[in-house]
Amino acid sequence: MHPVIEEVLARGFVHLPDVTIDTLVFAESIGTVFRPLADENPIVTMKIEGNDIDKTPYASCRTPALSLHTDYATFPSPPRFTITHCIEPDPEFPGRGVSIVLLLRAAIQHFEKNERALLGLLKSEVFPFCRNAEHELYHSTVPAFAILDVEGRVRFDRTLILPHLDPAGDARKADLIDAVLRFETLCNEHAERFDIALDRHEVLIVDNRRVLHSRNECTVRNEGTRQLSREVNIAFLE
Repeated sequence: MHPVIEEVLARGFVHLPDVTIDTLVFAESIGTVFRPLADENPIVTMKIEGNDIDKTPYASCRTPALSLHTDYATFPSPPRFTITHCIEPDPEFPGRGVSIVLLLRAAIQHFEKNERALLGLLKSEVFPFCRNAEHELYHSTVPAFAILDVEGRVRFDRTLILPHLDPAGDARKADLIDAVLRFETLCNEHAERFDIALDRHEVLIVDNRRVLHSRNECTVRNEGTRQLSREVNIAFLE
């Protein structure tokens, strides 16, 4: 195992400076790159923000800020690591476009002590996870998973879950919506948080099954086409 990956497993994340090589070359130098489809580019470039879900299927490119999530949460075996490689920082760096990492150990300890019912529900109940407009490229149905598994691994993204829980006339689904929102709130309150402003050629690697990550608002240059000023390449390792 590469020493960088060992450090990520030990700490939950690693912040590296001066990664000037190609993102894919760097990713392949430290691990096995996650490829959802054989002919698909394994690198996701986050640059242009727009409101057309067909032209810009990645939600990360359509919104200035990101909510807490893990990546590829709809997959039975999501990639273990997410690599964010900054190509062009936000013009208001270091105040905008800041990556946020939440280490969940303290939050889980809080659940175990004070939120036993919620913790049990998150481990035992399955929640629907549906990707964006390209969902059918990867899945024939809407998969369902627990938010926390028996090994303590997390998969979460309320933007993938809540649209598929219609509480109308269904008290159980209303309870699940409350559980999702309360989980996110308590993670924000009790998890150990790190704000990491990535400058050009810097890399952030997170343990995608043990931490939650997000991003604060990026600068929007052109409100008509909603073009982001920050550009990053995202790679995933199995």
